[in-house]
Amino acid sequence: MAIQTTVVRSSEIKRLQGVLRRWDVRLRLQQSVGWLPKGLLIGLILTFALALAARLWPIVPRREVILIGVLLITLSVIGAQLGVWLWKRTPFQLARRFDVLFGLKERISTALELGHGVLPLESETLARQQIDQALKVSRGVNPAQFISLRPERRAPIWWGSVLVMLLASALAIFLPNPQEQVLAQQAEVEQAIAQTIEELEHLQEQALADPSLTPDQQLAIVEELEEAIETLSQQDVSQEEALAALEATQQDLRDLSEQFAAEQQQALQQASSLFDGTPAQEVAEALAEGDFQGAGEALQNIDPSALTPGERQQLSEALQGAASAVEGSDPQMAQSLENAAQALQSGDAAAAGQALNQAGEAMSQAGSRATTQVDQYADQVGQSQSAVARAGKNPGNQPGQGGMGQAPGGQPGAGQSGQGPSHSGAGRGEGGGDAGPGGQAGQPMSTDNDPGDGGERPYEDIFSPQRVGGEGGEEVDVPGDPEAGMPTGVEGDLATNPSGESSRPYNEVWSDYAGAVNQALDSGYVPLDLRDLIRNYFGSLDPNN
Repeated sequence: MAIQTTVVRSSEIKRLQGVLRRWDVRLRLQQSVGWLPKGLLIGLILTFALALAARLWPIVPRREVILIGVLLITLSVIGAQLGVWLWKRTPFQLARRFDVLFGLKERISTALELGHGVLPLESETLARQQIDQALKVSRGVNPAQFISLRPERRAPIWWGSVLVMLLASALAIFLPNPQEQVLAQQAEVEQAIAQTIEELEHLQEQALADPSLTPDQQLAIVEELEEAIETLSQQDVSQEEALAALEATQQDLRDLSEQFAAEQQQALQQASSLFDGTPAQEVAEALAEGDFQGAGEALQNIDPSALTPGERQQLSEALQGAASAVEGSDPQMAQSLENAAQALQSGDAAAAGQALNQAGEAMSQAGSRATTQVDQYADQVGQSQSAVARAGKNPGNQPGQGGMGQAPGGQPGAGQSGQGPSHSGAGRGEGGGDAGPGGQAGQPMSTDNDPGDGGERPYEDIFSPQRVGGEGGEEVDVPGDPEAGMPTGVEGDLATNPSGESSRPYNEVWSDYAGAVNQALDSGYVPLDLRDLIRNYFGSLDPNN
């Protein structure tokens, strides 16, 4: 007899599948209860691992560890529950599982396979009877009897593990963590670097709006500042890299300052020939010699009312030529010279005299305006560098580093040598003179080097007696009778003082002092405006000079 393979599709099969779905919901509820502590445990394990790593390396602060831990636990619980409810199970898998779980002896799985044609049909009547029997058996099953929603027998073990990991995570998070201070220092350094970037960008805007600079000079300054901004904007830039970038930018700006001053002075010297044969002959001679102060005074001494029309014309043309010569290096001076030329041509002696005074003043300051302005930019970069250097450091615990100490309040300043009790003479000159408060540790070095009056004056004796142990302390009994005029103390043979020398030649200790000074200058704790002064001072003490 041929085997039928026609699939039996009837409402009974759909009813049977509906029963399986209801049983599956009950089963997933049971699994959800069982996976709740497991999801919590997974999240707590990850949180503990994160807290432990945060104690070994400065990765995240405590507050973020707590937030991340809560997020990990929440995601673990949600992930476990989603895994329970989203895990796909075919009707055949459910049928086989419930046949075993409910002891149905494969009635449900056989009926389902017959209904879907998985098993060959020898008789459709037998197949229908098998399906009817499966439905009848399923109606007599109480799933709550086999699928309990109460915690399983091993649930206390899981919940105990959750409590243990919760306690371990709490200890790892809330016990004092040495990495917190490191992270706080890093955050302070990052904040200082971010603030420095804003200050450099503001300096760029100032340079572009500075009327005392030519467009080329403005562009050169902006480019130098932009290089520092690019370095500071790099991800994970270190404090040392930031300080090095700012130091290089400051030095480049000072080099630009000297370059601009030299260009202005060179332009004026080249324009000196324009004043030859004019009433400003003294100006020509002073400019040729590089005496810009004298040239400016000579220009101011010219009396326009004493000039003939021809002389005023000659001087006006010379001033216009000089204005054109310095326009590319000093636009303000060029404008002053142009104003003086126009005033001479107008014939107004009073206005011409005033314009000549202004032009002479501008000429006297040749090279100084741009130098001063660019140096101010460099000084502001230096101030930003000092702020970055102080960031992340406790001013009260800063060591002397073998060189200059740090002033109170975290401001770097020149102090005494950190190499023990010996002094390097940084607070006073070789010829005497009071060191003043600057000789104390952490106080700024005095730069008042004015000559004295050459005379002598008496000093005030200071006597501060103190009893041993302080006021009201124990009295000390000295042997002898001082009122009788007899010597106090104990008589006897005393050992003679050992002979020898208590000092070393100056040329042997100079290298140690020079090394300490250079180390302090390179460490960044000495104010930038005092470095040249300190370097020149110790250079003058070199015994080899």
